Amino acid sequence: MKRFQEQLLGVLLILPLTVHAAPGPPESAYVPGVVGHRQERPLSCEARSAVDLAAFWGVAVSEEAFFATLPRSDNPHSGFVGDVDDPPGSLPPGGYGVYASPVATALRRYGLDAHAHRWFGLDLLKEELAAGRPVIIWATYRMLQPEIASWTAADGTVSIVVQWEHTFIAVGYDADGLYLIDAYDGRTHYYPFSRFLPAWMQLNEMAVTVKGRLEAPPYPWTEIRARGGHPWPVFVSNW
Repeated sequence: MKRFQEQLLGVLLILPLTVHAAPGPPESAYVPGVVGHRQERPLSCEARSAVDLAAFWGVAVSEEAFFATLPRSDNPHSGFVGDVDDPPGSLPPGGYGVYASPVATALRRYGLDAHAHRWFGLDLLKEELAAGRPVIIWATYRMLQPEIASWTAADGTVSIVVQWEHTFIAVGYDADGLYLIDAYDGRTHYYPFSRFLPAWMQLNEMAVTVKGRLEAPPYPWTEIRARGGHPWPVFVSNW
């Protein structure tokens, strides 16, 4: 028996070892059919990117209505910080913006299978685009790289903040860079990876992905409008 085991081990040692590497994303991909529009208010880029992405999936909602679904907070990971009509480039506690999690939650209210991410990474971004799914990403206007700062909310939560925080919809890539729809002007711009990646990393590679439409929207709301003077929306039930 021992001799047989030694012979078997010898056979195994001379057999070639074949390792099949997992296939990566293709060298280039582009998602057609995403139509960009210029944001309506100075700091409403997140809402603009979200409604343009929703339209790609066949969900029609106005920028104003979507913005009304976003909670208000002094923590950008919990809700929109400050006044949406403050000048671009403002920082908390003034008008600033909102991060990925509240945007994904609002998209789910409209029946989309949306998910928020941090440290998403370029490979996963490419995989989403190669699969035909556009992605909202958080970077800075024109990929500027101002000094990164921190902001402490009233509840003690510390968040990274950066001047000129901005959102785009990633719609394609090639070997050298990305095609992004800019919420500022609604146009598609091309950025080389060497310029895009440092700007994206400033905010921990935040992104919102959408896998498709939910089988049934989680809420039966057919209309959303802002209550006068109150930051929270009024939901009008279809039931």
